[in-house]
This record gives sequence, C-alpha cells and structure tokens, in this order.
Amino acid sequence: MRRVFLSIIILALSCITSGAAAQQINEQWLGFWDSADGQLIVTSKNIVDAGKICRWVGKIPAGQHTGCIAFYGGTTTKKNMLATLQNMREALRDNVQNMDAQYLAGEKKLVDTLETNLQSLSDSTFRIVDTSDADYQGSGDCGNYYIMDQGVAYSVRQCESAGLGSALILTPMRKGPATGPITALDGNWVSTKWKYGYTLNNGLGTATATNSAKFKVGDEIIILRATGKNTFEGEQVYQDGKFYSVSAVLLPDGRLQFKGDKNITWIMERK
Repeated sequence: MRRVFLSIIILALSCITSGAAAQQINEQWLGFWDSADGQLIVTSKNIVDAGKICRWVGKIPAGQHTGCIAFYGGTTTKKNMLATLQNMREALRDNVQNMDAQYLAGEKKLVDTLETNLQSLSDSTFRIVDTSDADYQGSGDCGNYYIMDQGVAYSVRQCESAGLGSALILTPMRKGPATGPITALDGNWVSTKWKYGYTLNNGLGTATATNSAKFKVGDEIIILRATGKNTFEGEQVYQDGKFYSVSAVLLPDGRLQFKGDKNITWIMERK
C-alpha cells in the first residue's frame, strides 16, 4: 500500500515538473521557410524572425521580459479571417470616393490576394506562433505572427495603418534549405583570440566552444544572411549574453572578418 502511495506521489510530482517546462514547438515547424515577405528559421531552441533570434519559451511570460522570445500565442480560425476579409471589402466600398483609381486598384488587389490565400486554408483552428522583442514592447500598431495548416506555414500580417488592404495579409511560405552565398560558410569556425567557436549551417551557428558563462556549447549564438557574394550581416551573442548586430566579409584567404556593435572587430577561421 505504501509503495502504491509513493508511486502516486512521484507521478504527481512528475506531472508538476513537466507542466512547468516550456512546451516544445511542433516538429512540423522545424526548418527554413521562405516567402515574398521574408525568411523564417525554426529550431527546437529558437525562432529566427526577420533576422532576429528569438528564444523559444513555449508561452508568453507575465509582465516584462528580456531579449526576443517566441511562443504559442493563442489561436485563430479561417472563419475569423474571413470575417476580417468581409470588413475590409466593406471598408473599401465605403471609402471608394476618397481614393484615386490607382490606389484603389492596389488595395483591391491586396484584398483579392487575401481571399485567394484564405480559400486554401482548411477549416481548422490554428495555433499562433508569435514573437516579442523586449526592445519594442508596446510600440507600433502593426504586427505579424505565423500559423501552420496542412504542413504549410503562413505569415500573417496586420497593419491597417498602412492601408485598408493591409489590415490582414496572409502569405504561404515554402519550406526548403537556404541557398546561395550563405551556404559557402557552412562548417566549423573558431576565434583563436577570443577562444570560442561555432558550427554554421545555412547561416545559423551553434556554439562548439564558449568563452562566457552567458552561453554554452550547443546554444545557437549567431545568424547571418547574405548581402552580397562575400558580404553578410546578422546578429551574434557577445560575452554578456545579449545579441548584437554584426557584419562580416569573407576574405580571399577564406577567413571571416567581423565588425559588430560597440565598434568591435575580430576574425573567425575555419577549423
């Protein structure tokens, strides 16, 4: 009897512990996603949204937070979005006298594209994947988030201040590996001066050696995107554990020359 009672206690404690842990993102999200609006990179630890690395926390914390975080942020449905579409069409009809022909045609095109993309959605309830950057908490009247339907990720943008046709923009994304100059950086990189290193894969770098208590081996500490054949920009963790903007040039000898915020320069070499 005592053994059964202890088993129940252990099971209860296990449930409490697992409930407190961050909910993992669904594996369907993992990978690289591209669309006309930009690129999204999803790993089990982070979401890279518009070049910003946001750590996955499962759900948004109460109160203020630090850095950029990613989380499940509620739900939405096709029905809800179709209602918004209807409101957008009515708003266009009500304001047709206040728009010139060219502007009106552009807004109608946005609304027609939205309707086409909405028709491709199933009638499911979609979990919202959202991000929040501490540097911009409470600022701006536009926002974007992501949903998944039938294995396809969609970017959802809301920015009515940009025009009636931008009150809701739904864009399907294509899953696939990154291509172009960024893949030329794939492999192991080290800094002999700063005694740290990482492995780059499609622009996302995972630490292989650390020089700080603020990040550990296995953490994703850098994201780069190509700006030219041999030039790159992105974000990297410094020794204080915070992300800073960086730029890099691939030199003729194969080394990467970096320049970052705080007027810091350094060299990374292939290992």
